[in-house]
Amino acid sequence: MRRAMICVSVMLAILQLWPMVFGQSVTPAEVAATAAPGAHAAARVPSPMVALASSGPVEAMKSSSQAAVSTGHISCYRHYEIAFAACAPSDRACRMKSADQWDLCEATGFWGN
Repeated sequence: MRRAMICVSVMLAILQLWPMVFGQSVTPAEVAATAAPGAHAAARVPSPMVALASSGPVEAMKSSSQAAVSTGHISCYRHYEIAFAACAPSDRACRMKSADQWDLCEATGFWGN
């Protein structure tokens, strides 16, 4: 049983680290194209829970999220790619900060400074 748990742990570690080690690099041209307003519109799909709710504040949130999509909102992951690519390969603090910002953006919907 111990060996099975070790095997599962190693497989999960590989699954999580694979994109970071072998992921695609972002070129400066892609960074410049994404930084331009309206370059990429984020395609948001409303969740079933929001669609089922009928209260006033939820309806206001739905309309504000649709306004964000129509103004050319850049997705949180794309912001993360840009911030991560701007970090030096040996600058671990910068990479952790960009990961923290991505997490906060996914939770709040806004990319901080």
